Amino acid sequence: MGSSPELKGQKVERTTDGPWELRRAGGGNAGIKAMGAVPSSAGAVRRSRALLDSVGMAAAPSAPAPMAEGRVGVASRAKRFAEGAPAANPLRAGSTDDNADFDAFLRFLSTWSDKPNLAQSCDLVDVRDRRWLKVVDSSGKPVPAALVQVVDLEHDKLLWAGTTYGDGRLPFYSRAAAARLGATQLSERLVVQVAQGEARARADWTGAADLVVALPTERGSSRLALDVVFAIDTTGSMGDEIQRIKETLAAVTRKLVGLDQEFGLRYGAVLFRDLGDLYVTSTHPFTSDLEAFGKALQQVGAAGGGDGPESVNQALAELTRLDWREGAAKVAFLIGDAPPHMDYEGDVPYGQSALAALAQGIRIHSVAASGLDGLGTLVFRQVAQLTRGKFIFIEYGSTAASAERHGVTGSVSSNNLDDIIFAQIRDEIAHWGREAPPAMVSEK
Repeated sequence: MGSSPELKGQKVERTTDGPWELRRAGGGNAGIKAMGAVPSSAGAVRRSRALLDSVGMAAAPSAPAPMAEGRVGVASRAKRFAEGAPAANPLRAGSTDDNADFDAFLRFLSTWSDKPNLAQSCDLVDVRDRRWLKVVDSSGKPVPAALVQVVDLEHDKLLWAGTTYGDGRLPFYSRAAAARLGATQLSERLVVQVAQGEARARADWTGAADLVVALPTERGSSRLALDVVFAIDTTGSMGDEIQRIKETLAAVTRKLVGLDQEFGLRYGAVLFRDLGDLYVTSTHPFTSDLEAFGKALQQVGAAGGGDGPESVNQALAELTRLDWREGAAKVAFLIGDAPPHMDYEGDVPYGQSALAALAQGIRIHSVAASGLDGLGTLVFRQVAQLTRGKFIFIEYGSTAASAERHGVTGSVSSNNLDDIIFAQIRDEIAHWGREAPPAMVSEK
């Protein structure tokens, strides 16, 4: 998952401008309007990368994650970020949970199975035969942010590595794991190893049914750390929606301030365009200075693009490289109106990045803006499903017509985009360390 030195045979160069780190290739313009320095809370050590590299149990997530400042400081900064945010005419959107209605999602995927040249157009991850791995403490309560590894004892190979989400659960896809090894099926002699803090547990497993693993200690209570990233397509076709999306993010921040709960909030961003544009990606590191983050974001505009697909792959790869805190609730929103380029040599396929996000416990909600075509819908729904996020689509026309346009046949909720995005963050906080609500659970 290291940064590619070349993309489609063109050198990728890194430069900084204020708080933003730009990656450009293909003759992108050399300048960008300064956005003001934002203090970063990113450390020099990117701890989450250890989840992808580790095959032992030594590097386990610690809990809880440290917080840079108290709720009062966050609230005052967030209030200034949100002040003056327009409340009129918010965007309407629908949302669906492809994990809760998993059978409907599998049927949607099957409609693509006979498409010509599909392998060159997308990165299908086989999610059939899904199994749930759940970690609980000695009292039976869910344990979030636990490191889980599935090992093939017969061949002594690490098959799967992931981090439990807020409800203590993590999906395991045996077909995807087998494909990564170049096999058609896995051995039935598996062992699941779990670590959280100093606690360790293991259990033998055949992979034939869901599994619950209990740690020998009781999970302690502590204030929650919350990291949120916005990955936004800023190409020219997004011009009509960029400003309204920025207003949405300000409104969401205002609502987060009103929550009657303490948590340490940080924001980050990954903007993306394409080769030859001002940047391929422009990344804002995590910061708890929400006021300064808001000012930087307000200066972002839409330009470039033009050939249809954009560098969605690069955006997702950069998202997984950010300095996410161990033990934190991790939420990201992928917002765009185009599918990824799948023809760039040296690129990181989005399926690989989605599995990397799963390894770190990052939940990615995808937001389909106007103009997202069928292939883009497939990609955005895949990314959300793999990382246990929601697929959200901005409505143009009725909710039913918009859902049909994206191939959604399962349950759909419709609301203002502000409220939908806020609800995902609010629910991440409210359900942390608790059993998943019935609507979020599918055992199939």
